[in-house]
Amino acid sequence: MDFTAPTPNPEKRKRGRPRKNANNFASGTLNQSSNSKVENDAMSTINDNLQIKDVAWEQEIEDNSIQLEGDIQKLDDIDTRGDLLIEGENLDIPTIFLESEVDLAANENPEELQIPTSVDSKVNLNKQEKIFKISTTIHIVDGEKGGAGKSFLSRAFIEYCAAIGHDVVIVDADTSNQDIVNIYDNVETAYFSDDDKLAKEADTIFDLAFENSVIVNLPAQVYSKVTNWIKDNDLTEIGKENSIKFVKWFVCTGGVDSVNFFLKSLEDLGESMLHVFVRNLGLCDDWKYIQEMPEFVAAQTKYNFIVMDFPKFPFWERNMVDRLGVTFEAAIAHPDLKVISKQRVKNFLKEAYAAFAGTGIVH
Repeated sequence: MDFTAPTPNPEKRKRGRPRKNANNFASGTLNQSSNSKVENDAMSTINDNLQIKDVAWEQEIEDNSIQLEGDIQKLDDIDTRGDLLIEGENLDIPTIFLESEVDLAANENPEELQIPTSVDSKVNLNKQEKIFKISTTIHIVDGEKGGAGKSFLSRAFIEYCAAIGHDVVIVDADTSNQDIVNIYDNVETAYFSDDDKLAKEADTIFDLAFENSVIVNLPAQVYSKVTNWIKDNDLTEIGKENSIKFVKWFVCTGGVDSVNFFLKSLEDLGESMLHVFVRNLGLCDDWKYIQEMPEFVAAQTKYNFIVMDFPKFPFWERNMVDRLGVTFEAAIAHPDLKVISKQRVKNFLKEAYAAFAGTGIVH
């Protein structure tokens, strides 16, 4: 029996790894060599960076140590000064100033006030803090007699202050005829009385002067009440301590009795407050007799009061403005007044403003 060995099938392959192509094998060897070189270069760069960072960290630690030593030295210095403070060394206290956005008018300059500084039992302060308060003025519009023109002068004065940007608080003390309250906004009221229980009603005037200057329109026949309020409470002296001044604007009718009231006011208050003798040209146009009165001349020499001429306001325009109940400035634009009447109001204001400015008290 013949046995023939089987012929191997050329398509079958032995188990195991596939044979590598010689070219592929050589290429793989080169790639491995190239990759190893790149990895070595990268590691070298990383090591260099780490060394640089180590140097930077060491420098930062050294700088922080120097800064810490400086801070410790400062604390030691502060502690040393604290020891001197406790031992009672004198300290220089800086000067403190309070600034204001309000423009100071002439004769209303800031006056220096000394405010005691609280003293600690362990500290001896050899200087006081200096604080500056703006000087304010209480403008009293007086005249004693009814119909002298006090309210009319007050209205012109109020609008003059508004025109020049001088802030004032308006106080109407005329409870019988409060035309000021009816014409202007934000008007305060006050009341003068001989009754002690009602005396504080007038104190509002002085309280308001701590912040702003005040214009007070007085009623008729309150001279004694106002004078007693000022003198009994030593308001002129308290005012000096708090940079508050008084000015009395006395509106005169041109009659001898009106002048005598003015001279009486000078005797009572002329030494403590400035007086302005207002000649109301709307009621009198000849003041020669008054100017030559011996008492008037002597008083002018002694008290050095100011004389001011208040211009005449045309009769028809005055009644029209009063009937409308408007300010002078509003009357200039009011449709009920014609062109010529408006011009007369303008002329009056121009003269009145010039008269107020001429006193040098507020400008």
